[in-house]
Amino acid sequence: MSSETHETTTRRTAAEPGTVFLVGDVFAEFAAHAGVMTVSQLARQIRKGAFPSGTGAASVMLGQGVSPFDVEFVRDTLARRGLTDAVVIDDRALRDRAGREIAHKHRAENVLISLPRRTGPGSFESDLLVDSGNEVMSDHLTGQHMQGMLAMEAGRQMFIAVAEQHYLPPEAVGNSYFVIDTFATRYRNFLFPLPATVRCEVLSHRSPHRTRMTFSCELAVLQGGGETAVMEVGFTAFDTQVSHAKETRAAERSLRATAAVLAAAKGPEPAEEPPADLKKEPPTCQMPAAGRTRTAPTWSSVTSTRP
Repeated sequence: MSSETHETTTRRTAAEPGTVFLVGDVFAEFAAHAGVMTVSQLARQIRKGAFPSGTGAASVMLGQGVSPFDVEFVRDTLARRGLTDAVVIDDRALRDRAGREIAHKHRAENVLISLPRRTGPGSFESDLLVDSGNEVMSDHLTGQHMQGMLAMEAGRQMFIAVAEQHYLPPEAVGNSYFVIDTFATRYRNFLFPLPATVRCEVLSHRSPHRTRMTFSCELAVLQGGGETAVMEVGFTAFDTQVSHAKETRAAERSLRATAAVLAAAKGPEPAEEPPADLKKEPPTCQMPAAGRTRTAPTWSSVTSTRP
């Protein structure tokens, strides 16, 4: 990592002594630590007079799980008590959230990164921005850390945004379809609901054809000066029309192959059974004198003696 990148990361993830980290209510377990509050806890403290006017502004740094709506709620709580200047909330990262076109997400709460910033040749970084309403957060939360899928999804959004914003020609921006060729992830530490950054190093990129561009990138999610997850990714950006045709052909092949597998699993159709009357056992004739039985001849065993 370059010194410039390290300095930027340190600024984004470190806080001055006495700073309160604000996290979403969903991270209440993590808020048991000193110096951490949930949105609801901070609002209660303001109502109780924990931040009196004239004693110097308290500094609040946003962790994860906080939305712009949450920030406005806290500021409104301060304003109603004439304490607007008593608490300073640094929400610059939230205002720089990547847009729909480059993050490929329809809902703002599902965008996990800020607009990528160039930190060197082929090097970029973004702030990690986890909203409590994010799709990955909807049904999984264990302990105090955040789930690993958030790191992977943030990495995916990051390499797409970097490609869209810095490498694709203008006519291809917003009109490209991204196909992942490889995505290898190594987890190195827990990711907690504190400030974090996503780094992207573009190792190579080329355009073998005017309808596509291939990339090789290394990404990392950093927190507190260390890496929590590292990803190695290879992907291709296709022209949307080309990718649609490829995807349609692939879908048709998959449909045929799946139907063939299901048909083979069922096995051959059972043979049609003969009528019930033909399945009866042939009659037998009793021979009382000898106590023996004789099977009546069937039509197929009778030989005609007529000329």
